[in-house]
Amino acid sequence: MTIEFIAGPNVEGLTISEAVRAGDFVFLSGLAGFGPDGEIVSGGVAAETDRIMLEVKDILQRASLRLSDIVRINVYLQEATDAHEFNTAYAKYFPGSKPARTATVAELLNGGLVELEVVAYDAKSEGREEQ
Repeated sequence: MTIEFIAGPNVEGLTISEAVRAGDFVFLSGLAGFGPDGEIVSGGVAAETDRIMLEVKDILQRASLRLSDIVRINVYLQEATDAHEFNTAYAKYFPGSKPARTATVAELLNGGLVELEVVAYDAKSEGREEQ
């Protein structure tokens, strides 16, 4: 199995890979709602979710994938009371089939209200020979 590290300009100075392709799967590191200025966007959970999903789209595009290739998302919320607002924002991105998902409440280290960890599957690569 080949492993490819997908790096971009938006890792906020952290010692992480933005995403890693391992075989047919692409694993995105936890993403928070950082804007271009390196600060968490204002506007609450919905605004942070929208910003994160914009970043997810960008990373997946660099891996030649789309939102519809996502098979699993782990959601970390700072407060359980934000679940409804998060679900409303999140639903816009998955109007049809939805990825498997786990949501939990956690103390987030980045100052945000939500963090997403994403796994996508590259069905196009099935049958591709290892190089």
